[in-house]
Amino acid sequence: MAHIFQADGSSARLRLFPKPKRQPRRRKAAPTSLALFDAPDEDDTLDTLAERLAAKVAELCLLNRNNAAIVNRMPDLGIRDWWLTSGCLFQTVWNLRSGRPAETGIIDYDICYFSDDLSWEAENEVIRTAARLFADLAVNLQMRNQARVHLWYPEKFGAAYPPLSTAGEGVLRYPCAAQAIGLKRTGEDYIDIYAPFGLGDVWDVVARPNRAMPLAHVYAEKTARWQKEWNKLVVYQWVMSDIAEAPKA
Repeated sequence: MAHIFQADGSSARLRLFPKPKRQPRRRKAAPTSLALFDAPDEDDTLDTLAERLAAKVAELCLLNRNNAAIVNRMPDLGIRDWWLTSGCLFQTVWNLRSGRPAETGIIDYDICYFSDDLSWEAENEVIRTAARLFADLAVNLQMRNQARVHLWYPEKFGAAYPPLSTAGEGVLRYPCAAQAIGLKRTGEDYIDIYAPFGLGDVWDVVARPNRAMPLAHVYAEKTARWQKEWNKLVVYQWVMSDIAEAPKA
């Protein structure tokens, strides 16, 4: 398990979800001499490429001071099921991988959370409390209760939306696979990263459609803006086919 180090000197252990499958370990030969240092515990090692990449992505995300502040303070709201997600994460990585300042070109800082209270009044109270908690950050914070999305989504986007049961289900429905990334702190010990489609596109500065929802027009609008902002971005076009289309450089 990796340790994530933040700019303020604090550290936490990284957990990747979904948990990657581990390859069977080869049996090590018995040592022929006494080791100078004990081998690290199995829990403290990075066993998969996915975990190694997740550690690099998480550390870059937290170099954005706004992301770091939100991740570290969000537990104060007392919400159990939440993720900092989408552009503020993958675009921070794209910025740093492109030699740009971490916060450049990021419009929104999105937080998906889940609460069984479906009332607008309850969601609005969470929004107002979060605004006070992050009042010192010059960001556009978007708090959305994923339990309520199906109530307003059809009118806004013209498509049916299923009722959800977790915040993570909302992350799964972004139109671009690179958007489907979540980051949060769990207790004092853990930084969790959620990457249902992996983190390859985030690291490689690639936009690839996620067709979970019929949002081809939204995908086209977003990727057109992103290409103006990140000129190294490779965009795969939205086609309803299992045949991969050549990327648009």
